[in-house]
Amino acid sequence: MKKFKTLGYVLSLALGMTMLTGCGKKVDGVDQQSMIDKYAAYCDLPDYKGLEYEETKSTVTDADVKTKIDSLLQQYATKTQVKEGTVKEGDNVNIDFVGSIDGEEFEGGNSNGSGYDLTLGSGSMIPGFEDGIIGHKVGETFNIKATFPENYGKDELNGKEADFKITINYITETQLPEYNDAFVASYTDATTILEYEDSVRKDLVEQYDKSDKSANESAVMQVLVEKTTYNEYPEQEMQDLIDKSISQQEQAASQYGYSLGDYVTARYGFQSESDFREYVQGLAEDYMKEKIAVCAVAKDAGITVDKAEVDDYKKTIMDYYGYDDESSLEENYTSEDLVYYALAQKVVDYLLENGKGVQATASDATVETPAATGSDASATDAE
Repeated sequence: MKKFKTLGYVLSLALGMTMLTGCGKKVDGVDQQSMIDKYAAYCDLPDYKGLEYEETKSTVTDADVKTKIDSLLQQYATKTQVKEGTVKEGDNVNIDFVGSIDGEEFEGGNSNGSGYDLTLGSGSMIPGFEDGIIGHKVGETFNIKATFPENYGKDELNGKEADFKITINYITETQLPEYNDAFVASYTDATTILEYEDSVRKDLVEQYDKSDKSANESAVMQVLVEKTTYNEYPEQEMQDLIDKSISQQEQAASQYGYSLGDYVTARYGFQSESDFREYVQGLAEDYMKEKIAVCAVAKDAGITVDKAEVDDYKKTIMDYYGYDDESSLEENYTSEDLVYYALAQKVVDYLLENGKGVQATASDATVETPAATGSDASATDAE
């Protein structure tokens, strides 16, 4: 487990938490028992043994293996520009376009002659745009109309019908290499198709196991937090978390000449500064709830970590984030951070060992897909 949430990492970096001091046995200078006792006092634990959590259990399928094979073939595919013919759904085309509304060009609606790659039928552009191109010829210039969704995300474009002048530059045809032993031997560490596919399957199993473990750690931790009764919080410490996190973003904003509101909107997609502040408030609360619950379980179950376990956790963090040495690590983590996160790992492992994973029901697994909005657009305002 790297973290239960990115939250803990971000906020601990922002605060640079002060180490607790006391007369107990210390690990890397941190009085671990004092830390545990302090945070455990803020809550009443539920019966944390046998917690039921929604278990993630992934299985590698033949389709997963095929996806990896296809990805490898695409890396060594030959692409050819075809400058004749009629375009159809599924074609990869390169186009130029100029968009306007009521005769006025709008921001983001012009490819500026640099060419734009598009797969027709992908649904990546606004309704009517791709359909309007299908059936036209390479080299042709023509006009189409397409309408922005009502919830596109920009007031000046929401629900508006736009005119687009389109030029189809060419069709890109992709020729995949033949998938055989010779190809595998040339571009992988395997010598045969069977050997390669076996290695792919083993790698996927390892990836899925790690991903499943991370998901299950978060799931059991979420259940613990939801069932824990919080009597109070270390209010000043929480406020310090919030203030330091916001101050960090204010400094970043000033470096670019932005106000905080404009910076968090441009950088993170928040609608306003107040939305960002509310978000940080929520992160601080969630982080503190996790820390309180972890320490309470550690106290009740008698869980602590020794120096060897903290050192192992340091190595995990260094490998994961690419730190070259401990001095680089210590620039971003205090000693208490590392002791706490090592302890949290041990606690969540304990919860999983003593918990009960249950499979999601059909209704639990249903996911609603939100309609595309302007926040989904990346390159142009025809997407």
